[in-house]
Order: sequence, then structure tokens, then C-alpha cells
Amino acid sequence: QLPSLRLGCEAFVKGAHEIAKARTMNRTLLNNSTTMGELLEIPKLLDACVRNGHYDEALDLENFVAKMETTHGHIGLIKTLADEARASSAEMLRALLGRLRVGIQLPECLRVIGYLRRLSAYDEMTLRQTFLSCREEYIANAVGDLDDSNAYDYLKKLTDTHRVALFDVVMQYRAIFSDESASDTKSNAGIDGGSLLYSWATHRVSKYLVLVEATLPRVYEGGALASVYEHCQYCGTSLARVGLDTRPLLRPLFTDAAVGIFDAALATAGDEFERALESATWTSVSATPSSKPEGDDADGPPVSLLDFVPVATFTNGVLLAYNELRHLTGVLDVESRLAASLESTLSRAAAALLALSQAKDSVLRHDERKYATYVACVRAFADDASTYLLSTFARLTPSSRSTASRALPKSIRATLDP
Repeated sequence: QLPSLRLGCEAFVKGAHEIAKARTMNRTLLNNSTTMGELLEIPKLLDACVRNGHYDEALDLENFVAKMETTHGHIGLIKTLADEARASSAEMLRALLGRLRVGIQLPECLRVIGYLRRLSAYDEMTLRQTFLSCREEYIANAVGDLDDSNAYDYLKKLTDTHRVALFDVVMQYRAIFSDESASDTKSNAGIDGGSLLYSWATHRVSKYLVLVEATLPRVYEGGALASVYEHCQYCGTSLARVGLDTRPLLRPLFTDAAVGIFDAALATAGDEFERALESATWTSVSATPSSKPEGDDADGPPVSLLDFVPVATFTNGVLLAYNELRHLTGVLDVESRLAASLESTLSRAAAALLALSQAKDSVLRHDERKYATYVACVRAFADDASTYLLSTFARLTPSSRSTASRALPKSIRATLDP
């Protein structure tokens, strides 16, 4: 039985050693229980720091865990702590990017970018792209929240939003990403940081122009259009300080809108003139001389037009069209297009007068007195109304060189001659 006893003693000694080793480890754990508790609290503390916005402390904890993983990565507890720390870091990254997607000022932008650099989540070029992408999302959301039911108010708010946001983003980008880092980025990635900003600004300005172009046709009054244009000019002047002058790009859009308002007013004048011709009775007219009004109304239309309701109605309609654009003709290059529209409207009115006498069922063919009144109306249109409207147009567009004559075009006059 001695061999069995010997084996039993050896097994006892081995078990005693294991118990002693375990006891030593337990004693060591007991002596370092405070430290172990602190290590186990790191994931919870890190998560609390991230949720409460204490990013400096969170980054310090993340760096501490990363160093422990480098030194003691073979220990299961340390690996678990590192995995939980990485999860909290990912949450912190999402929170920081979320801050860039709202309206923040330069100091906070600097802090956020500093945190992102400490996280080492992006290289320099990717960080620039991420910054511009987040700021673009912020502007897009701000624009999307605007109420576009009223075109006038919408254009003003849209312009204000882009004026403030574009100026802030460009200044923030230039302050955060210095020229030195831009040159390093270009040499490392083959892309210039400045060109990245320029590309983004071009994209955002293009979006703004598309919205303005789509909304301007819903502005039906010349005064409202002039007010919006002045607002946009102020925006362009402000953005010009950061190299984003939008005024030359906006001018053609407002020119088209102004011409559209003018054409619509002239079309209304033409429609009313044709309706007035259809309802005209062509009774005899008084012998009112073709003279200009005197006194305060010296620049008004000839008094002789009062005898001819259709011509007077047409003159009033064209004057309303002039009045719509009185604030815009001096700042927009619209003279030639307005002159073409006016000539087209005069031609339409002349054609309507001619068609009235040429109609087979026209009463003018059988009544000399009404025909004489009709001829007088034609002369009033050709000699008085048209001349007055053309001279008034010349005053409306003082910079016009040869776009409008003060006399009725020969082609139209030839149409009206018997």
C-alpha cells in the first residue's frame, strides 16, 4: 500500500499548492479590490461622460483603456473593457457629428473638430469632407424647414438662411483647417483642401439658385420682386467678403422674372382691350382736341383718349405694366426685351382693331357714323395712345439707346392705315 500512499500524498501536495495559489490570488484581489472596482466602472463612467457631453474626460478614459490593451491585451478582462470602450467611442463619434449637423458657432466647431482629431477616426482630408458634409446637411435641413406657401416671404428667408449659413461655414472652415494642413493634405492625398471648400460652396450656391429660379415665377408683383432683388443683392454683398458673390448669377434670374411680370401685365391689357372692342357701341364722339393735360398731370395721357373707352383701357393697362417695373428697370438689363414685348402688344392691339372692321358681320360696314367713330378711334390709338406709351417707355428705361422709338413702328402704322 506504500505506492498508493505516496500517490495520495503527492495529490494532496499538488492540491494544497493550487489552493494556496488561489488563496494568494484572492488575497491579491482583495488587497486591490478598490483598483479592480475602478477598472470595472470604466465602461459605465465612459458612457456617462459621452451622454453628458464631457468629451475631454471620455477621451482620457479611452486613451487609458487603449494603453492597458496594448500592455495587457492577453487578459480577458482588459479585452472586454477595450471592446466596451470602443463602443462608447463610436457613440461619442456619432454625438460629435450630430453637433456639426446643427447651428453652432466657431468656438464649438473648434472644440468638436479637436475631439474628432483626438479620436483619430478620420485622416485630415476625410475630416474636411465630413465637416462640410455635416454642415451641408445642416443647411439643407434649415432650408427644408422653411414654409414656401408665400413665395415672397420664402425667398427672403431662403436668402437670409444662405447668407448666414454660407458665411459661417466658410469662416469656420478657414479657421479650423489652416493653410499648412491644407498643403500637407494636398501632398498626401493629391487633393487641395481649398478646392474642396470651393466645390462645396459651388454646390450649395447652385442649390440656392435652383430654388430661387423655381420660386421667382410665383412672385406676381413688381414691387415684391424689387424688394426680393434688393434683399438678394445685400446677401451677395455680404457673401462677397468670403469670395461667394452671387449677384452676377442672380441678375439673369430676376431679369427673366421681371420680363415675365411685364409680359403678363401686357397680356392682360391686350385681353381687356379686345373685350372693350367687342362691347364698344361706336357712338359719336365729342370734338376733344388731341392735347396733353396741363398742370400737375402734364405727363399724363392725352385727354382725347377719354372719348375712346377701348383705347383708354389699353393705355391704362400698359401704364400698369410700366408701374410694375419702375423699381427694376434701372438695375436690370431688361430694356430690349421689354421693348420687344411692348411692340408685340401694340401689334396685337392694331391687329384687333383691323380685324374689327374686316369682320363680315361688322356693323361698321353698314353705318357710316359708327365707321367714322371707329376711324377716329384708330387715329387716337396710332397718333395719341401709342406715341404717349412709347415716350413713357423711354422715360421708364432712361439707359435705353435704341430699343424703343417714340413713334409707332412703321409696320404697325401700315397695318392701321386705310
